[in-house]
Amino acid sequence: MKDRAPAQARQGRRGRRGGRGPTTPDILYHATTVRRVRRVRSRGVLEVRGGRPVFLSRHEGQAWQAAWRMGDEPAVLVVDAFRARRAGCRFRRNEMGLWQVDRVPIEHVLNLHSGYGEQVSAGGLPVWFGPDGPRVLLIRVRRRNGSTWEVAKGKLEPAETPAAAAVREIREEIGFPLRLQVVRPLGWVRYGFYTPEGDPRLKTLHMFLLRTPERVTDFEPRQREGIREVAWFDPREAERLVPHRSLRPLMRRVARLLADPAAVAAMRAGSFADEAAGLEAPGGEE
Repeated sequence: MKDRAPAQARQGRRGRRGGRGPTTPDILYHATTVRRVRRVRSRGVLEVRGGRPVFLSRHEGQAWQAAWRMGDEPAVLVVDAFRARRAGCRFRRNEMGLWQVDRVPIEHVLNLHSGYGEQVSAGGLPVWFGPDGPRVLLIRVRRRNGSTWEVAKGKLEPAETPAAAAVREIREEIGFPLRLQVVRPLGWVRYGFYTPEGDPRLKTLHMFLLRTPERVTDFEPRQREGIREVAWFDPREAERLVPHRSLRPLMRRVARLLADPAAVAAMRAGSFADEAAGLEAPGGEE
């Protein structure tokens, strides 16, 4: 079985922004108070009196620190900036590193909706270091709008570490007990999505780079979850293939990492240890 390089790979560069300043994060946080939240609910829009901008942070902890300084019961609103931006909201970053916007319709404030919940998941990119260079593993998933190449991932089980969940999910989704060793945490990404029932979710996805000593090809993808194919790719092809906006920076970083001879040598060094547990989650986004 040859490495896959389908025609879709040529489409991966579309939609990238170049030379237009920083890209708005998918999720932003607004520091406020419980009393002000009631006002936002009643008006149906997040805005500040007097035409002043709404300030937001990309860091939840920073937003909570600001909320506690407001002298009332604190609250933090979770804004789906990706969907708000698509709906016409114009976000801009100021000199203090905060983001600001004139107003955000309440439909894009995730935690003001009934049915809101948070989900913690983990996934990873298995890499095989072959004679022609590294190859990474992706899965092709059937979605409502067509098929896309994705990283294997899934929700954590109770008391499971993110690293252990990543290994388990990869094995389950590709349908093979692939020998895997976590060689590097890749940090985490956070984004909003909606369940098939229409309930909003804030997902935190922990990602890992894993090595395997074997280039397996006899997979049995989990068809009931829409997984149609599993294949190995050159890291640059994998970067172009994965369309998920929140994962694009991570895929670019992995491609650069696997193109660095020193980094590759370090990851290949040492004996292989098949391990799935006992690793802690990375400390945050990188």
